[in-house]
Amino acid sequence: MTVVEGTSVRETAVRTLRAARAATGQLVGGLGTAFQALGVLLLAAVAAVTAPAGVGLLLAPLVLRALHSLARRERERLARRGVDIVPPDPPPVRLRSALADPTTRRELGWLVRHGTLGLLLGLLGLLLPLCAVRDGTFPLWWRLVPEDATTTSIGVGTAHTWLDAVAALLLGVGWAAILLGLGPGMARLQAAPARRLLAAGPDTDLSLRVAELTATRAAALDAHATELRRIERSLHDGAQNRLVSVTVLLGAARRMAARDPAGADELLERAQSAAEQALAELRSVARGILP
Repeated sequence: MTVVEGTSVRETAVRTLRAARAATGQLVGGLGTAFQALGVLLLAAVAAVTAPAGVGLLLAPLVLRALHSLARRERERLARRGVDIVPPDPPPVRLRSALADPTTRRELGWLVRHGTLGLLLGLLGLLLPLCAVRDGTFPLWWRLVPEDATTTSIGVGTAHTWLDAVAALLLGVGWAAILLGLGPGMARLQAAPARRLLAAGPDTDLSLRVAELTATRAAALDAHATELRRIERSLHDGAQNRLVSVTVLLGAARRMAARDPAGADELLERAQSAAEQALAELRSVARGILP
């Protein structure tokens, strides 16, 4: 294997590990909102069943507020993970308006998917690393477990010989391979309902958001231009003047070196002091650019 091939293999391995780590974090993070989604889903089911008795009508505003709040938290969670979702307009919380609101219907569809499939994927994202560590390290501590204890994390087999311990190790390698190979796809699958259902629908007027984004971009460009002007003034009024002074003093010292060595030394000291001040000002400007 050549050096280039070895480097390529290492880079591929590092990318795979990073992708698996990011996927595990996203799956485990989605597990929290998935449990909440399951709770809101059960509350919505109770409200629907008890609606004829009037109790569900009282629960409906609570269910809608919980649904909208959970959907907003899921958008924020995915945004922190790099999944950009354009939020829709604030949905209504009154039952009659919510029944005809497309945003609420999409959020209910996401709730069902995230509270079921998203919960299952989140549990897998949590259990796969634990099983991989448990089974992968089993040969290190298998002699410490009781004789009737199960060998593997799935409750199969008992540890009596080194062969049993190695079998558990191979199972741990299999769990790790599943996580490395399928983890990113599982994370994308968990986030897919949110991408599709929690974003602003095609019937939503996005002109206001486009205007907001345009204004935000213009403000950022203005701030950037202001910062560039500040840096230019700092360099022109500070460090540049110091360096010009150093040049003048060095020229004067060179001319005086023959006839007045003492005066030339004094000018050189002044030039050195000016150069040190210019260096300090350059460092200050650099810290201002990137503190």
